[in-house]
Amino acid sequence: MAKKTSKSFKTQANRRRIAIISLAGVAAIAFLALLVYAVWAAMQPEPILGEEIPIAGAEHIPEGQRAVDYNSDPPTSGQHYAQPAEAGFYEEAPPDERLVHNLEHGHIVVYYNCSGLSDTACEELKDGIRQAMDAAGVVPSTRTLKIAAVPRPGMEYLITYTSWGKLYRAETFNREEFLLFVKQNRNRAPEPLAP
Repeated sequence: MAKKTSKSFKTQANRRRIAIISLAGVAAIAFLALLVYAVWAAMQPEPILGEEIPIAGAEHIPEGQRAVDYNSDPPTSGQHYAQPAEAGFYEEAPPDERLVHNLEHGHIVVYYNCSGLSDTACEELKDGIRQAMDAAGVVPSTRTLKIAAVPRPGMEYLITYTSWGKLYRAETFNREEFLLFVKQNRNRAPEPLAP
C-alpha cells in the first residue's frame, strides 16, 4: 500500500509540475505577445493632419493694404504686414494680413466659428481651446506660445487650424487633434527663431 501512495504522490507532483510549467509557458507567450504589440504600436506613424497648401509668397505690404495673393481661406501664406499679432486668445480677430506674419514665424492660428452655436456651447468651445493652448506650452527656442486663436464667423467649419503652408478643418474641436497639429506644425516656417 505504501508503494501505491508514494506512486500516487509522484504522479500528483508530476501533474502539478506540468501544470505550473504549462501555466508559466502560457504567461511567457502572453507577455511576449504584449511586448511585440507594444513595440509595433509604438512604431506606427502618427496621422498627418491637414492638407499642404502651396506657398503664396511672403511679401510685406503696407499697413492697411489688403493682400491679393491668398490661395486658401483662411490663408496659410502670402502677403502680410510687417508687424505680427501677439500670440494668445482673441474675441475679435486681427486682420488676416497680420496673422499671416504669425504663420511665417512658425505660429499656429486656430480659427473658431461660434455662429451656429448657443452661447453656452460657444463658451465651452472657447474654454476648450484656451485649455488646449495652455497644454501645448511654449516653444523652447523662443520661450513663446506661438499660437493664436481667433474668431472667424461664417466659416464653413467649426474649427480650422493653420500653419505656414498647412490647413486642417474640423467639424468639432478635439483637444488631441489640436495638440497633434501643434506638435506636427508649430515652428515649421521660414522664420522659426522669431517670437
